[in-house]
Amino acid sequence: MNETPFSIEFQPIGIRLLCTEPVTLLDAARQAGIQLHSTCGGKGTCGKCALTILEGGGSPLTRNEEIFRKGGILKPDERLACEIIVQSDTKVFIPPTSFEKAQVLQTEGEFKQITVASPIHIEELHLRQPDLAHPLSDQHNISQAHAQLNFENDDTALKVLRNAATIIRTGNWEAFAVCNHDHIFHILKEQPKLKVGVAVDIGSTKIACYLLNLANGNTLAVEGVPNPQIAYGEDIMTRLSFAMQGSSSQKHLHDLTMDAINQAISELCSRSGISSESSMDFCLVGNTAMHHFLLDLPSRSLATSPFTPVVDQELYITASEIGLKGMPGSKAFIPGPIAGFVGSDHLAFLFSEEFGKTGAIRLGIDIGTNTEIALQKGQRIVSCSTASGPAFEGAHIRFGMRAAPGAIEHVRITGDGKVKCDVIGEKPARGICGSGILDIISEMKRTGILNKRGRLDLNHPGVHLGEEKVRYFPLIAADKEQREISISQKDIDQILLAKGAIRSGISILMDHLQVKSEDIEEIIIAGAFGSYLNPYHAIQIGMLPEIDLSRIRAVGNAAGSGAKMMLLSETARLEASDLAHRIEHLELNTYPDFDMFFVHGIRF
Repeated sequence: MNETPFSIEFQPIGIRLLCTEPVTLLDAARQAGIQLHSTCGGKGTCGKCALTILEGGGSPLTRNEEIFRKGGILKPDERLACEIIVQSDTKVFIPPTSFEKAQVLQTEGEFKQITVASPIHIEELHLRQPDLAHPLSDQHNISQAHAQLNFENDDTALKVLRNAATIIRTGNWEAFAVCNHDHIFHILKEQPKLKVGVAVDIGSTKIACYLLNLANGNTLAVEGVPNPQIAYGEDIMTRLSFAMQGSSSQKHLHDLTMDAINQAISELCSRSGISSESSMDFCLVGNTAMHHFLLDLPSRSLATSPFTPVVDQELYITASEIGLKGMPGSKAFIPGPIAGFVGSDHLAFLFSEEFGKTGAIRLGIDIGTNTEIALQKGQRIVSCSTASGPAFEGAHIRFGMRAAPGAIEHVRITGDGKVKCDVIGEKPARGICGSGILDIISEMKRTGILNKRGRLDLNHPGVHLGEEKVRYFPLIAADKEQREISISQKDIDQILLAKGAIRSGISILMDHLQVKSEDIEEIIIAGAFGSYLNPYHAIQIGMLPEIDLSRIRAVGNAAGSGAKMMLLSETARLEASDLAHRIEHLELNTYPDFDMFFVHGIRF
């Protein structure tokens, strides 16, 4: 028996389990409350509990695993959770197909109706059948059929004409040209049932994809999937470090992203009863690192001072050039990032919430692995990013996890120290997600379990000393179906650092534009965490300025909403581009007295 404790980390859900003796990964997952597909009950015969070992080792490959690999059921780097035994620190990645229940991935935000003005249109072509008197080439024939249309360049013409030759002949010299503005990029034999496009928000943790009707702006289907890059780091800097190992590492992150997006698009199209090659237009947004990984751009400059992006302008790129699977010849609109750590997702958020339309004093916050903050005063909009880290997504917290069934999402503590927890899915709790973590800190402060310095009070009867004399406070006691869940002083320190980073960014922007708390007319909070955040608790622990709660509004995935608006409207793209040029970027690390702002931000 191995008496030395070791940890097992399950990604992308973010749950960690401490063990003291050898255990199969299936049993470890069960102890952690993670439900994996296991039709055979752990006998190694169904092949459904596949996962990938990212760090650490384990027992040798078994005969069952060899059989499944040869049969293509297991990928070359996958193992069966029920077959592999681990006894040292291990990190694993569980693909979506191995989960019984999916992680809760927010995709929807407040979507403002706009006038649809897509550059995509379909024109009917009535072609003239060539004869000896008029031996028209296909290229000339198409040009005569619709004089206003042309090919963007010779490359486009060559690709279109290769397929068009057969289509127009089998279609009795009738066809349909799919156009972007006045450029023909594909020719179809029949008019498509729907004119569709895809908007994508590439987040560090999740990827949200939207299939839209380009004719009327309706959302046809939505799909949210975990970002598989998380296997190579929960925070941006860790992923950038991996990308810097070489061009193959950079390309691997690009391929992971594209595979996830293409699989999501395939699922969207399948649900809508159309081919996966039906997508005629794309708009993709993301933070600056995700933007560079998407385009397979060198990312070293993002990880080293002065943290500059390779590209900061919007791009129109042929979708196939970056690996997007859509209609042949279709293009992708990709807005440029604002700065090294302020991406086009931030621009999409601000655009969807109409920053810059009025002179109101408004604060916009998108809380995530990297938190972007914008403050508008009059005609000025200043943005910054804070290295808040993934603590509010459960990372570096012993019982932390992302929002999924079994996550504690809200907490209340009574005057006598009794804890009441709301759990997603009303199942036995297996961890704490971001909103629950925020509630815990606020409630412990309110009830005196935490003092003003953020330390657990040993004089409180609920506070105990654990391993290495670390203070902790139990939230849920263990029973037959429930493991004990607690929060320790180490956890609290991580949360306060994350809270301090966010508050210091807000305070510096307010100082820079000479704005007081009472001046702020509205605080808009975007992202999944913001949707579940209790604004009262956020103010109580000092993360947000003290303003009336009625002036705080959560808007969900506003970046996704902004991407949808830009997909649907050429006018929106131009307006978003104009907004991008108006946004001023403020580098926090060079701001006078930055350390003082950060220290004050950590305090209650």
